[in-house]
Amino acid sequence: MFDVILDYIKKIIKSRLFPITLIFVTLLSVLVYRLFELQIVEGPEIAEETILKTTKTREVKSTRGNIYDRNGKLLATNVLSYSVMLEDSSAVTSNEQRNAMIYNLIHIIEKNGDTLDTKFYIIQNEAGEFEFTIKGAALTRFLKNAFAYLDKKELNDKLETATAEEVYEFLREGTGNNYTHMFGISDEYTVEETLKIMSIRYALFCNYPKHLQITVASNVNEKTVAEVMEESANLPGVEIQKQTRRYYNDSLYFAHILGYTGLISADELEEYDDGTGYYNYTDVIGKSGLEKEYESYLSGKKGSEIVTVGTSGKVIGVVDRIDPVAGNDVYLSINSDLQKDIYHIVEKKLASILLDKLQSNMNYGTKGDSATNILTPIYEVYFALINNNIIDITKFEDPDASDLEKQVYAKYESTLSNVFRQLDTLLAYDNTVPNNKTDDMEDYLDYFYQVMKKQDLLHVSDIPKDDPIYQDYVNSKIGLNKFLIHAISENWVDLSPLEIGDRYYNAQELYNMLVTYVKNILKKDGTFNKKVYHNLVFSYKLSGTEICLLLFEQGVLEYNQVDINRLKNGDVSAYQFIRNKLTSLEITPAMLALDPCSASVVVTDVNSGDVLAMVTYPSYDNNKMANKVEAKYFNQLLHDETKPLLNRPVQQKVAPGSTFKMVTSAAALEEGAVTPYEKIHDLGIFNKSSHPPKCHIYPGSHGNVNIVDALRVSCNYYFYEAAYRLSTDSSGYNGQLGLEKLAKYAAMFGFSKPSGVELPENDPQISDEDPIRSAIGQGTHAYTAAQLSKYITTIANRGVSYDLTLLEKIVDKDGKIVVDNKAKVDQKLTGIKQSTWDNIQQGLYSVVNVAGGSVYNNGLYRNLGVTVAGKTGTSQISKFVPNNALFVSYAPFEKPEISITTIIPNGHTSGNATELTRDIYKLYYNLGDHDKLVDKNVTLPENRSKAFSD
Repeated sequence: MFDVILDYIKKIIKSRLFPITLIFVTLLSVLVYRLFELQIVEGPEIAEETILKTTKTREVKSTRGNIYDRNGKLLATNVLSYSVMLEDSSAVTSNEQRNAMIYNLIHIIEKNGDTLDTKFYIIQNEAGEFEFTIKGAALTRFLKNAFAYLDKKELNDKLETATAEEVYEFLREGTGNNYTHMFGISDEYTVEETLKIMSIRYALFCNYPKHLQITVASNVNEKTVAEVMEESANLPGVEIQKQTRRYYNDSLYFAHILGYTGLISADELEEYDDGTGYYNYTDVIGKSGLEKEYESYLSGKKGSEIVTVGTSGKVIGVVDRIDPVAGNDVYLSINSDLQKDIYHIVEKKLASILLDKLQSNMNYGTKGDSATNILTPIYEVYFALINNNIIDITKFEDPDASDLEKQVYAKYESTLSNVFRQLDTLLAYDNTVPNNKTDDMEDYLDYFYQVMKKQDLLHVSDIPKDDPIYQDYVNSKIGLNKFLIHAISENWVDLSPLEIGDRYYNAQELYNMLVTYVKNILKKDGTFNKKVYHNLVFSYKLSGTEICLLLFEQGVLEYNQVDINRLKNGDVSAYQFIRNKLTSLEITPAMLALDPCSASVVVTDVNSGDVLAMVTYPSYDNNKMANKVEAKYFNQLLHDETKPLLNRPVQQKVAPGSTFKMVTSAAALEEGAVTPYEKIHDLGIFNKSSHPPKCHIYPGSHGNVNIVDALRVSCNYYFYEAAYRLSTDSSGYNGQLGLEKLAKYAAMFGFSKPSGVELPENDPQISDEDPIRSAIGQGTHAYTAAQLSKYITTIANRGVSYDLTLLEKIVDKDGKIVVDNKAKVDQKLTGIKQSTWDNIQQGLYSVVNVAGGSVYNNGLYRNLGVTVAGKTGTSQISKFVPNNALFVSYAPFEKPEISITTIIPNGHTSGNATELTRDIYKLYYNLGDHDKLVDKNVTLPENRSKAFSD
């Protein structure tokens, strides 16, 4: 068998075809091997090399530095998040394709519960009309961007005349010599969809350099991330990137100090432009607070990378990379624990004052006659819950509204219909009833007039103030209808919104058209609607019980069946229910926006100028403002009657009242107007001045008082006399002379400039009229809590006036101190005699610690455990609102360490400010039960029977 096979092989070898076959098999083997190598072994690498590749340079964002308190507690940091990024990919070749891709991307983002970051400045309102959301310089910049391809003449014309609808249509599908169909968004998309597509197209259009990515949506959830990645083949230029977003710990307590971050705006880009192009439209910067103040330190330094990009627009690889440098860490002078605890103490004190003034009936106390004892009827609380949007009246008409909400809405509709019927009667062309004879309709008519002014329908500046018809209207001799008929005839009314055209209308027809137009505005006006609810509450048609039950129905209060049953069964009155919820702080002063609902407290180290706490109440959650503003929350803040965005310690100015008397004391002693031991008899009324002012104790008298006594009892008469003498020279009384001397010493104590804290601060205002009243802190004086803190700190340390600071140090990521900050000494008052300091400080000591002292009498500081010196102040506003309550102080008197400045706007009496401050001293020096001081159990003021106003 073997021989047969061997013979067969020999036969094949001897064949003439064998060499050819051998060569063929060899070549085939080599070919198969090479194909295997190319396809399997080297396939991915070769495939990559065959793709048409380009390289791009793109920036790598740095990580923002952290912010800490003075003890190293973290206040602001960064957390990992995912963002949807988009670049203007060359893989997309037409408007139609790009718009479809963007529409798909928007659908994915919104379907999964996320929102767009891109900003656009045109909206469609409820009436279906387009309108701009910006004005002034910002609008001009937007229009310049939108019409960037127009020639100069066309552009200037558009800047003057372009309406929101014209800009919308131009961007949607505008054409011209230098451009083609702009964004080319077809009619297949709704207006809402078009505006969203347009917002992204506009962001790409304005983006420079063009290769940079824009952020379409930030902090997106996992569902969005997954779906975008799954759809990546259909989303050229779209990428999911890991980024960091700013996060604030205990945000409520530090929001006004820290501020927040956000995407840079066009205005800010222009502001930060240093010619290098470092900042661009994709950057997140500090928008307010210390985030903005220390932007250059916190932001770090960007890196860059060169990436290889395939024809699909996807990144294939990284060729080179320069790593970014992380931002520096900022350490504040603030003690975060102290800051948080003071916030709670403030809230408790405000609730305590509200409870003290709350009445079960319609008793307003002395309101209208004087501010000495203004009270709050419970009906003001009921309406406040609606007026401050705690109860959302827009939910009443929802299809899924509760039975109670529907019942309340039915009452509203009935009353609204009645109001419009009466308006029709009172605004009839031939009506002769003046406004003040219309009972509860007067307020509606006045608001009708205000809306016309607000809408610029009535050109008030054109109305001569001596016009007899106008004077009759102002003096309630005629009704609004008669005035408006006259105003139309005098061309004071803009009739263009009525779209009259060329048709002729007589005077009555024009008037009726105007009334109808304004009534249609009122029907959609939130303030007008709330006036109807005010009518319902104060006419007792909408009960307190219904209001309280609505708090449960809308989730304002945690569901509690026991409380609900007690309300429904009448086991607890609505009045008592509200008191109970205020006592437990389930309803807070911030929710009600009634007087008082706000306060400022500044605690300062008197020996360094470091601010240890700077509290503003109420506050807000800056996490909802950072990175991407939550539009609904921001709108809520804007319409909150308490103005929570206001940084009160540096932006709210009030008259200092009697806290200013130390300036007058220094001026009087240093200028020789009085001597330390000279006594002046308090006559009650100071008759040396025109419109004679009175001492606060009048018709009583403080008797004979020297300067220490005058500070102790806050004797206004003494300081009137001191100011009169400061204003008198050899030529007699000269009010301007007195004002100049008071201003000189006010400036020495720091009142001629802001306090120095590293936040935007309103300038102080030294009084420029009436030296007599200015001497007791009235006149036109107006200062912030921070400025008063600088002032009392200067008194406590006997003449070192610091520019207050919130900054302790700035440290880089290697732990190296970049900035070691110390408060700058603004000035040293070396020219003031030691005896002057002695008398002023002794006076402040007497206020708190000597019988007859305005604070000593209420007993709040007796046996406190630390010796406090201070001065009360009560500044008057009007007879219709409570006075402002102030207290500036320092401790320990023997060797001062800290000062505390407390302002309660509309706080009724300085006794309330002193009680709040007392609790802060207890907290700081561990003189009381910490948990009890900051818990949510509100008690009535301790100084109720001995409250002091000076």
